[in-house]
Formats: sequence, C-alpha cells, structure tokens
Amino acid sequence: MDFKRLEYFCTLVEHGSFSKAATSLHISQPPLSQRIKELEDELGVPLIHRTSRSFQLTPAGEKLYHQAQFILSYIHSMEKDFVRSGEPVSGLVRIGVCPPCHSFILSTMPEIQEKFPQLTFRLWLMDNQSLERHMQEVHLDFCLAQLPLNNQNYKIVRLRSSAFCAVYGRGLRPPTKKNLDARDLKDVPLILSRRRDNGGSYNFLMRTFQTEGVVPHVLLDSQDNRILLDLLENGLRAVAICPQSEIPADCELETRRLNVNELKTLPVIIVLRQAYLSHAAFSVLRLLYEKYRDPEDSKDYLSLLFEED
Repeated sequence: MDFKRLEYFCTLVEHGSFSKAATSLHISQPPLSQRIKELEDELGVPLIHRTSRSFQLTPAGEKLYHQAQFILSYIHSMEKDFVRSGEPVSGLVRIGVCPPCHSFILSTMPEIQEKFPQLTFRLWLMDNQSLERHMQEVHLDFCLAQLPLNNQNYKIVRLRSSAFCAVYGRGLRPPTKKNLDARDLKDVPLILSRRRDNGGSYNFLMRTFQTEGVVPHVLLDSQDNRILLDLLENGLRAVAICPQSEIPADCELETRRLNVNELKTLPVIIVLRQAYLSHAAFSVLRLLYEKYRDPEDSKDYLSLLFEED
C-alpha cells in the first residue's frame, strides 16, 4: 500500500473538503482526487460518497481513517526517533490528565523539566470520557485516567491508589473521630465529583449510601473535583468528598478520612494498543510510573507496553 495515498486520504478527512486538503498538501485538486480513487481501487471499496460540493465517508472510509491514523502516527514518530537517536530526549509529548490525577502531573512536571530540558508538552485537562475520545482519535500519547474505562483497546499501567476524605467547609463542625463512615455524612450538604457516565467514586458512594439506608443531601456535583475545595475556600458551607492525594498539604480546612470499603481512586496510565509510543513519551511515562507505582504491586507494567497483543 502507498503510504502517501493514506496521508492524502487522512488529510482530506481532517480538512473536510478537497480544496482545503489540496491547499494543505500543496497540490491541486485533480491529483488529490486521483490518489483517493487509486486508494479505493486498491482496497476494492468506496471510501467516500462524492457530491458536487462535498463528500461523506462510507463505513469503510471511517474504519480506514482510524486505522490509517495509527499507521501514520507510528511511521512519523519512528522516523523522528531514529533521527534523534543518540541525542538528548527531545520532542513534543501530549498528555491527557483527568481531575483525580492532577496531583501526579503537578508535582512531577518540575522534575520532568529538569531531567528532560529539551522536551515540550501539551497537556489536556478534562474528564475521563473526553480523554478517551481524544485517545481514540490519536491526539494524545498517553493519559492519566481513572478506572473504569469505556474502551478496551488500551495497555494499562496501574498507579498507586488513594483513599477519600471528607473536607469540611468553614462554619461546619466535623465529628471528633478521625475516620468517618457513610452514616456520618447523612445530615450535611455534600459536594461531589461526578463523571458524566456516573462511574467511579460517585456511583460507588451512592450505592454505599443506599446500602446504609442514608439519603444524602447532594448540594452540588461537578465533573472536575478541582473546584470543590475552591468552593469551600470561598465560603460554601458544605462537605467535599475528595481523594486524599488531591488535597493540598497547606489546606487549612478540617479533613476526615472516609472509612468506606473499597472507596479509593484507581489511577492508571493508558496507552492505545497498536499505537506507536515515542521514546520521548515513554521516558516521561516511565518517570511517572516509577514515582507513583504501588510498592505492594510487584507486576512490571512497563514491560506490558512492549508485549505483542
């Protein structure tokens, strides 16, 4: 297969028109149209439905586009790595980070910068579902995400988990005991992190309340747990349920640990199967893994990245 035709096809899909794609490729429209026709003939299926002014992808075209992204990403990244072999680690690393994993990247970026001064970064800070969508579209090298995941085509590197805590806003008096259960939260307004798919800690906590016969007063929920502590700092009289790892060391609000069975974060690094992981991206991933790996988990997750599926 001619990789140039694949590149032309992906450029056409991404620009949405023959004229814009031709301009981007610095060619005229007729040669571009011819290359697409040659690709269709080679594969024996139509990839697009042409109209007078636009086109639509066929199901085969959709499938080819996603597969071609993997192929082209692999080839381009491999070329860059070979050119840079023997030199200091350099290039762009694209990292996705979900809210419960912010502390991992915040505390590690200065160390990464010091160790790899020639690297540049693009950080995508968004919820799990959005990160997965961008991973599927090959916009990211790897993600710091939380289990459970909606897709299965990942290689997964597990990281150290964290317990959850109840953080009390000013004016609210917490119980004197240091460890709370679900029943201790029945009479206070709660602000919670909630994924769009209702998965993760929110769903688990709601099930626990139901099991304990507690009707919680959920004042507010958000996809981004970063705002929860900010709301308390700005005077909201409520209790935030947050991962202990995401509570700053200088937080002056009263905090109690939640003693709810199995309620903990499940942080992972995810990499797409079959996608090429550049030397630069792997170097950063390895540093994160070595810093935040679970000391009680003896499995070498880095080796899984290089196993054949």
